[in-house]
Amino acid sequence: MFLSIQQKFILDVLKKLNCVRRQQLHALVQGRFQQDGLEITQARMNAMLRQLRAGTADVRLDDGLVWLSNAQPDSRRLEAIDVMLELTGGKPQEFSASREPPRLLRFAYGGDELRPFTVASLDAAPAELLERGKAERIVWIADSGEPPKGLTLPPKHFFAAHQPDGTHRFYGSNGP
Repeated sequence: MFLSIQQKFILDVLKKLNCVRRQQLHALVQGRFQQDGLEITQARMNAMLRQLRAGTADVRLDDGLVWLSNAQPDSRRLEAIDVMLELTGGKPQEFSASREPPRLLRFAYGGDELRPFTVASLDAAPAELLERGKAERIVWIADSGEPPKGLTLPPKHFFAAHQPDGTHRFYGSNGP
């Protein structure tokens, strides 16, 4: 099966993230190819996904999700992808799912100098237990969607509070 450049990108995204919401995938594809002057409409996205599902046994579509057959949906990782899309305007330059709890997702964006970020689950470990790289910023999320009472974060750590409209409000640390 011959794949378009966009379909190859979609498969690469799925290999890195395992499972994404359709609108997340659409935002990533649009963000990647918009700079080339290519508009990826929802109809075009749906056609590419149907072709991938028909042409490969690995791609699954259901309930607004797209995933590889060996993956299980993870609500924490899906929220981490939402945070990444908000912070990068849908145009991360690098990203990958993390297999090191409490880390969920790593991504980077920026111009000439990439800024690395990690999205981590506060429910999996306390903020002070996660060591960060020198330039790395840590964005914490919680299953409740709200910062725990009395939460204090180390420098360059942030909390992403889930809002009713699906976006996040970001709270930062009070340090250098």
